[in-house]
Amino acid sequence: MFDFRIIVCADGTEIIDRNLKTPFDSLTVDQMIEYTETDSQLAFMDRMEREAREEAERRRRSARNPLYKIACMCGLI
Repeated sequence: MFDFRIIVCADGTEIIDRNLKTPFDSLTVDQMIEYTETDSQLAFMDRMEREAREEAERRRRSARNPLYKIACMCGLI
């Protein structure tokens, strides 16, 4: 079961709705290929977003660290 559904609008635009689930048996072979590719792209995008969020949190914590501030004032960083 995929954790998303691709909804095709009247004008041909496709929307990915992550609130709906799509069972495997409701898809044709062509749709299964499209869903598999979309699933891997969504997983990649989720990983990139998580890494960016973790990096921002790491920078926020190091900027508040008094030793980091002293090192910046001394010109070490």
